[in-house]
Amino acid sequence: MRMFRVVIMALLLSFIWIAGGAEYSEAAQDRSLPKAAFVREGSLWVKTGAEEKLLDKGPAVQNPSWSFDGKWIAYTKGADEPELWVRELGSAVSTLVHSAGGARFQWSPHDEKLAYLIDGQLNYINAKQPNVVLGTAAGIGNFSWLPSGKGFFASSQSELLPDGWTPITLYEIPLEALGKPADYVTVHVLPKPSDDFFAVGTSMFKWSADRRWIAFLAKPTASLSADSNTLCAVSADGVVFRTLDEMVNHEQWFEWSPRGDQLAYIAGVGREATSNKQLKVVAVSSERTAAYTPRRFVDGDFAWQNSAHIVVSRAKERKDGELAPANPVYPHLVNIELASGKQKQLTKPSKKHGEYNPSTLNDSLAWVNADQTTANVVLADEHGRHAAIWIRKIDIAPSYYGQWSWSSVVSFYVHPQTQAVGR
Repeated sequence: MRMFRVVIMALLLSFIWIAGGAEYSEAAQDRSLPKAAFVREGSLWVKTGAEEKLLDKGPAVQNPSWSFDGKWIAYTKGADEPELWVRELGSAVSTLVHSAGGARFQWSPHDEKLAYLIDGQLNYINAKQPNVVLGTAAGIGNFSWLPSGKGFFASSQSELLPDGWTPITLYEIPLEALGKPADYVTVHVLPKPSDDFFAVGTSMFKWSADRRWIAFLAKPTASLSADSNTLCAVSADGVVFRTLDEMVNHEQWFEWSPRGDQLAYIAGVGREATSNKQLKVVAVSSERTAAYTPRRFVDGDFAWQNSAHIVVSRAKERKDGELAPANPVYPHLVNIELASGKQKQLTKPSKKHGEYNPSTLNDSLAWVNADQTTANVVLADEHGRHAAIWIRKIDIAPSYYGQWSWSSVVSFYVHPQTQAVGR
C-alpha cells in the first residue's frame, strides 16, 4: 500500500462517474508505475513508468511474454504462420527464433532459456543465441518448465489406433535427458479414453505454491474441447490423480493461490462466456469446493490478490440466443473475500464498456477497460480506488464466444519475488 501511495503522490489521478458507466482520467506519468509490454496497431510496445517505446512495427504482433528478470520479451509475429521472436530491452533489434515457433512457448522461471513446441517437437534455446537449439524432444503433446528450471513437465501425444486412442503419459524430462525417452521419468498415466474420461491432449501445467500439486486441463478432440474439458490435478509424485470439474478450454481461467493448495477456476460447460460460468475455489488436498458466483451472473477473468481475496470480472448472465453483437454484455469488477464469502463491487456496470483481465501488480490493481473497438489499461490501488488510464489504445484482444484473450495483447511484468501468482 505504501508503494502505491508514493505513486499516487506523483500522479494526477481522478475517477469520474457519468451516466451509463465509468470514464477514467489520463494518468500523469511516473517511473514508479509497473512495466508492461503491449500491442498497439499490430506493433510491439513497452512502457516502463512514464516512457513508452516502440520495439517492433510488426505486422500482427501478439502474445508478448516477459523473461523472469524482465530483460527480454518473446512474442509472435505474423497472422498465418506465427513467427517466434525475442527482443532484449537494451538492444536495437529483435531476433527471429523460429519461423513457426509461436503456437506454444514459455520462458524458463530462472534464466534466459526459452522453450517452444512445433508439431510435437519440444525445443529450447538461450535467448542470447536464439539460433542454437540446445535440446529437442519428439512426441510431446504439451509442456511447462519445472519450477527449478532444470527440465520440463510434459504430456505425450495420444494416437488413434484401431482399438481407440492411446492414454496420455505425464513425464518429467530433465534437460540432459531431452531426446532420450528411456531417461524420462513417468509421473502418471492418464485413464484410457472412454465415455467416462475422454482426453487426447492436455493444456500447459501449473504448480501449486507448495509444489505438491500440478493442475491442467485434460482435453478431448477439438470440437468437443470448445465446450468442455476436464480440470485435473495430479500430485507431484504422481500417486494421486483427481478430476475436479468441467470447464472451457481457457488456460487463464484456472490459477493457484499464492499459498497452499487452493485452485480457483471458472467452471461450466458451453463455449459461450455469457452463460453458465461460475468462479469456484477448491482445496485440492481435501477436495472441498466453494462457489462464489451469484445466480443470474457469470464470471470470467480473475486474479488472486492474496490467498484470501480474488478480483473477478462479472457480468449479467444471458442464455442462448439472447446475445446480439449490437447489444453486448459488459462486465464489471468484484472483490471476493473467500473465507466469509463477502463480495464488494469495485467498478460500476456500464452499457458502454467493460472491465476485463484484472491483474495484481505488487500493491496495485490493473485491468483492461474496453468496448468493441477501443481498449485502455487502467491502474488503481489494490482496492480499485483512484483508477486512471495508464496505457491508451492497446489492440482489442481476440475473442471466442465472449472468451477474451487479453494476454495476446498485454503482459505485465512483476518481479518473481513479489508476484502473487505466476503465469
